[in-house]
Amino acid sequence: MSTVTTGRTLDDHGNPVAGTGFELDPDSWLAEQVRERTGPITSHPTRPVWGIPLENSDDTIRTLSVFGPGYSGPPEHYHEQSPERFDVERGSLTMTLDGTDTEVTAGETATVETGVTHTFENHTDERAVVTTHIGSPGRLRQVLPTLGGLAHDNDGDPENPLQQALIADRLDGNTVFTRQERLEPLSNLLTPVAELAGYQGAYAKYTQPSFWERHVEQPDL
Repeated sequence: MSTVTTGRTLDDHGNPVAGTGFELDPDSWLAEQVRERTGPITSHPTRPVWGIPLENSDDTIRTLSVFGPGYSGPPEHYHEQSPERFDVERGSLTMTLDGTDTEVTAGETATVETGVTHTFENHTDERAVVTTHIGSPGRLRQVLPTLGGLAHDNDGDPENPLQQALIADRLDGNTVFTRQERLEPLSNLLTPVAELAGYQGAYAKYTQPSFWERHVEQPDL
């Protein structure tokens, strides 16, 4: 069975960086979904995660996500207005919901209601393929691309406290990272400083297909 590698991080010259993509059988169900994607594949340059957009409407963001072995998941957070659903298509995920771990395997679904703290990991040696649905996405539509885009951008730093303060401020009323919640007094002090320094809570350039096509290898199937 022949496979192709795609989704690799591209260096400054547009060359794929070895070990940063995922393998794909051109005749597989996953390849069919990739061909039907509605925008470019996105990724994180140092973590085994890729996003394949399937729908981006006013009501829903639907993404086919590939989580490689050992993926450690996002920081713990909860949504105030955006319920989520995770349909596991291949492999399995360990979902942590309000501090309780639950194994969700292929064919199963995990629903995360608003107010439920959550994160997830792939503890296995196999990749997990998951269809994620985010309802009432609101500002997540701009912030999610920003989180990955900053990591790819030589001019960005997602770990910068000023940047994090403005992201938290942009997500106010929608999504709360529990670590940021504990640091809220400091974050509130940093927000005006960050704005004066020219930081933003979300950047339009990371929502543009051209950015991702320059930074992530796109498949030709």
